[in-house]
Amino acid sequence: MSIKISVFSLYKKILENYFSKNRFVIFKRPYEQKIYFYSHNEDNNYGEKKFFLIQDFYQNYTIKIKPKKIFFIEIKKKQYNFLSKNIIHQNVFLNESIKYKNLLDKAIQNIKKGFFKKVVVSRQIKISLKRFFLKESFQRLIYSYPNTFISIWYDLYHGFWIGSTPELLMKYNHKKLRIDALAGTMWNPYSVWTKKEIIEHQIVVKYIVHLLKKYYYGTFFLEKMKIIKLGFIKHLKTTIHFSFIKEHYNFYEILNRLYPTPSICGYPKIKSLDFIKKNEGYQRDFYTGIIGFVHKSNVELYLNLRCAKIQNKQIILYAGSGITIHSHSYDEYLETEKKITSILSKLIFI
Repeated sequence: MSIKISVFSLYKKILENYFSKNRFVIFKRPYEQKIYFYSHNEDNNYGEKKFFLIQDFYQNYTIKIKPKKIFFIEIKKKQYNFLSKNIIHQNVFLNESIKYKNLLDKAIQNIKKGFFKKVVVSRQIKISLKRFFLKESFQRLIYSYPNTFISIWYDLYHGFWIGSTPELLMKYNHKKLRIDALAGTMWNPYSVWTKKEIIEHQIVVKYIVHLLKKYYYGTFFLEKMKIIKLGFIKHLKTTIHFSFIKEHYNFYEILNRLYPTPSICGYPKIKSLDFIKKNEGYQRDFYTGIIGFVHKSNVELYLNLRCAKIQNKQIILYAGSGITIHSHSYDEYLETEKKITSILSKLIFI
């Protein structure tokens, strides 16, 4: 059972855990008007039944935040100050433009040679700072992107991570599974969806459907593809429902087969992942990793997108683009700029 607390009590718990170097997380689910707080305690009441799960892209690090008690506050009407706006310097992006454009060109060339059908290549941007306003940034994300999973988590070795991800990886409860295929991006209000975005999206949907048919017995229901809006960015989304007939599977088994999906890696999985490892040129860390909670048989996990790492007086922001045979490197580069801007514009720092 969750315990309701005041905003002041929440701030106090955050500070207490930070100064005691104890990992913690605060998060808000899409459309929900509550913010939850977990702090790690080995002497917890739930064991492996309730915890917050964080895993990096290459699955080298798994962080579990096991709470002794779960706390929450209720979100009230907008009541925050924007402070002075952070300045987005153009040279921050341009410093990486040639390197990333070359990577995009190489990815397109490999697809044309038939090595894979899709690959998601990404980049990171580093910005120096003196002070980061955690509370105000979190508030901005909540009120700007209510249809996303918003979180701040802290770990002594990995620093602070803040994010607002739109993509549900899996929701699993009592033999019922839901997966959101999110792929295909548009930011220009005057543009129309092209063959590139449709095919990119269909690759993800087909991968998920084929995987479930191959390993499990059950019934499918695919919702009609829809457009979701996140600020000025739009995505194509197809929700896939699957009901298991035979038995209740361990969610780890499903997760290990499902992840990484083509929306963050590519297709075929092994070849695209190998290309990313050899060519991306940096460690994604927890970007495009797994983030979410496990409550007994109720599992709700997301892909860690639109996120930033705050550590050692700098912010590291991440963005990627799904490359297919119909991609143009300039458009894909612009897409990553728009994605970075969508999160950077909500962060407050000096």
